[in-house]
Order: sequence, then C-alpha cells, then structure tokens
Amino acid sequence: MLGDAMKTIESVILLRSKVEQLDEELDKTNDEVRRIVATIIQMDRRIVRLETLEEVRSGFNPIPKIEGPQ
Repeated sequence: MLGDAMKTIESVILLRSKVEQLDEELDKTNDEVRRIVATIIQMDRRIVRLETLEEVRSGFNPIPKIEGPQ
C-alpha cells in the first residue's frame, strides 16, 4: 500500500512538472503570436500608405486593392 501511495505521489509530481512546462511553452507561443499580429498590423499600414502613394502618383485612377477577410 505504501508503494502505491509513493507511485501516486511520483505521478502527481511528474504531471505537475509537465503542466508547468506546457504553461511556459504556452506563454512563449502567446508572445510569438503577439509579435506576428504586430508585424501584420505594421504591414497593413505600409500597404495602405503604398496604395495611397500609387493613387496620388497615378492621378487618382483607381487601382486594384488587395482584398482580405474583413
């Protein structure tokens, strides 16, 4: 019976360690996703500026826009 209790305690400790590792990995993934979103926002703003410059340069002739999900 004592052996079973020790195995159970060991399993709980190992499980807790794995949960902590997963939590750390999730934090890293969240940081990466935030950086990706920030980069996409910056790219979107740059594309809008480039489209505006092209419209001004071409004399306000409509140019095809890059359409994406709204």
